[in-house]
Amino acid sequence: MFVIELLYTASLDEIDAHMTAHVRFLKKYYASGHFIVSGRKIPRDGGIILAVGKSRQEIETAMASPM
Repeated sequence: MFVIELLYTASLDEIDAHMTAHVRFLKKYYASGHFIVSGRKIPRDGGIILAVGKSRQEIETAMASPM
């Protein structure tokens, strides 16, 4: 199991502009069984994803895939 911490480096307006694509990305990896749970951090400066995979490389490849 892997814990992925996301930290925003852009404004929330820019983050929100990409939210539809981000949700598609999440759904793809939930459907594949890689993502177990995810959510926003409070304060809203990023998020957390719990993921499972055969290796760290597999999860890193998923995280690097385009949305």
